Amino acid sequence: MSRYKFISDKIAGGGHIYMPYVLLGYPDLETSFAVAKTLIESGVHGLEIGFPFRDPAADGPVIEKAGNIAIDNGFKVNDGFALIKKIRALSNDIPLTLMLYYNMVLARGIDKFFADCKDAGVDGVLIPDMPPERADTVLDAARANDVDLVFIAAPTTTAERMDLIASVAGGFIYVVTRMGITGTSEHYSDKLAALFSLIKSKTDLPAIAGFGVSTPEQAQKMIAAGADGVITGSKIVEMTTQNPDLISIHTQDMVKAVKG
Repeated sequence: MSRYKFISDKIAGGGHIYMPYVLLGYPDLETSFAVAKTLIESGVHGLEIGFPFRDPAADGPVIEKAGNIAIDNGFKVNDGFALIKKIRALSNDIPLTLMLYYNMVLARGIDKFFADCKDAGVDGVLIPDMPPERADTVLDAARANDVDLVFIAAPTTTAERMDLIASVAGGFIYVVTRMGITGTSEHYSDKLAALFSLIKSKTDLPAIAGFGVSTPEQAQKMIAAGADGVITGSKIVEMTTQNPDLISIHTQDMVKAVKG
């Protein structure tokens, strides 16, 4: 049974989801594992796990800079999968969603990549530069290894495109709150409520909002607009080196903010 049922059950019970992002290898493997451990111990409902990439098309300057530091410090994909195994050992309940770019999947080999995901305990994969039109290139390998493909819906997503996304997506729908890249600034699309309504008319998958959601107040805005939960990325990366002790406090505040 998919671990995404863990979040679906919480939503069905009237709750909402907090699923923060941790960038593996930043600034080193040990620190990123410690961040993941803190997040889990602070009550998150799932983790989005990033592999660093030199030119991340969907990520803002905070995550891009951190990713380059991680790579400069020697991060390798093998290290990432080994670290995910350690993170999985901390909790067998919450879903782990791996976010990375298409080139990394192709470089490893599609079949091997998804077999490694299964072995490490990954539940879903989000490839932001792989559109749903290209899902056929990886869908068979993903399904053979019980790995869901997570796709993005944006304020510009049409009903027809949402039909296509719903036909291949699993786990949840990642809803970007604005056009552009990740970051902590609050500049949301005025079409969000309509977007959440569209998604829920097309699929039963949870709609979880990311991009510019870093405070409890912002999380509550997203939930009021129709989100089933939120993802925080850049804020976690910033706190990793600035003041890691704040990660637990911030996470507990975010978990409280999304409770039903």
